[in-house]
Amino acid sequence: MDSFNKTYLSDLNTGIIILDRSLEILSINSSALSFLDTSEMSAIGTKIDQVFYEEPDSFKDFKNSLKEHRGFTKIDALLHLKKGKKVLCDYSIHPILEGSQDGLLIEIINKEASSELIERYRMQSNQQISQDFVRGMAHEIKNPLSGIRGSAQLLSNKLKDIQQMEYTDIIIKQTDRLTALVDSILGPNQKPDFKWQNIHYPIENVINLIEKESTYKNIKVLKDFDPSIPELFIDSYLIENSILNLVKNARDALMESNTASPKIEIITRISHGEIIQKDRKATVCKISVIDNGPGISKEIRDSIFFPMITGKDKGTGLGLSITQGIISQHKGNIHYNSRPNKTEFFINIPIMTSEEEVIKIANG
Repeated sequence: MDSFNKTYLSDLNTGIIILDRSLEILSINSSALSFLDTSEMSAIGTKIDQVFYEEPDSFKDFKNSLKEHRGFTKIDALLHLKKGKKVLCDYSIHPILEGSQDGLLIEIINKEASSELIERYRMQSNQQISQDFVRGMAHEIKNPLSGIRGSAQLLSNKLKDIQQMEYTDIIIKQTDRLTALVDSILGPNQKPDFKWQNIHYPIENVINLIEKESTYKNIKVLKDFDPSIPELFIDSYLIENSILNLVKNARDALMESNTASPKIEIITRISHGEIIQKDRKATVCKISVIDNGPGISKEIRDSIFFPMITGKDKGTGLGLSITQGIISQHKGNIHYNSRPNKTEFFINIPIMTSEEEVIKIANG
């Protein structure tokens, strides 16, 4: 089995597992590890039934495939993982013969991931169209606001009646308020200052900040960091603001719902095979912000990243839109999963592996 190129197998989007004739795992690639929720250390050298099983027992088919040197394909297979999770997939069995030894190659296609990725891409495309429209409108609104404010200032300078001047002051203050709102919709107006940085630096800044705020005093804040994540090419200040927006949203959801034993978790992990702007990235840094609140209401789930959409009583609906814009500047993406008692927002930032990728991000 050593003749199989492990690097090639690792880069495949399809899950690949190689078994010997006793159905012991000899090799497993990154996609299979992610799909089957296991690690290479746990999987290599163990029997396949220690990683997953089917009902009824499917390993008789595996053994027959070995015996008869005949492959087969199974559609809509429901695999039971060792942690109690169930996953839907298609898989194919290919008998292999190397010298005097035979074995099996399992090719797994994650159907749940495929449908999820299609839905994510659909939502991302819709969000981009809506954001472009809103930002275009914001630019159109900003220009006449400047004219209104300038005219009000000129009029105020010519007025001598203090009571009349109060009206022009109201016009100026309200146009300033609308201009600030439009600027928030448009997002950051300066180019990011990208530098190589440990991702945990901006996250620790967020944690230090919220520990000093009284609004978090009854909320347990937990962190679970992966120290193996390499430095990322990021604007640390913008990433800090993005994570802070997610943490504030989690806090507001917990407080408004009076959640018992409220908690917020911030988790970092390396993840494989994420789709970023139509391209499958081999490796990304995944940053998760999780709360145990009531979940996002169904009415706003499809539009939650649009500007001015919010589930809060007093929210502006700009935080998630701004965060999405920042992460897009880093060539990453942001998604969420939500159900009662668990809402997870996760940011995916590509881990740069070549000079070309760094230049691409730096040039926008």
